[in-house]
Amino acid sequence: MKKFFPHKNASFYLKLSVIIAAVLIWAVITLYIPYGRVSLIAAIVLGLMVLPVDFVYFPLYFRSLYYESDGVSITKHSGVFMKFTKAVEYSAVQYTASVDTPFSARTGFNFAVLFVYGGQLRLSFLSKEDTAEILSLAAEKRRHEP
Repeated sequence: MKKFFPHKNASFYLKLSVIIAAVLIWAVITLYIPYGRVSLIAAIVLGLMVLPVDFVYFPLYFRSLYYESDGVSITKHSGVFMKFTKAVEYSAVQYTASVDTPFSARTGFNFAVLFVYGGQLRLSFLSKEDTAEILSLAAEKRRHEP
């Protein structure tokens, strides 16, 4: 049984992107509504939304996220307040997709999607090597199926 964990930098870059998005939203609000009080209230509201997400939710989410593969199936374990477990047998995979973002080797924003009968399993924030290994396992199991 092999375990795959999220890329070590994915959490940091995700937190950074949320902060940048909040700053951009605040800048647009300040640009189009030039009243100082509205701008201050918008900054406070955005700050109160970003802080719990960045410093509570993301660390808890990345701590609970991992994938297990036993060669026959892959299981995703995730969840912050409620724990979720999703499993897919490699033989049930119809096709796969891989999403790589710019600088994904550094940021860890690599995603693999396994499409199965009537659904899909998204594997998020893996390293490039782990994504390639999982996709090759799925392709290998499909080839050996009668």
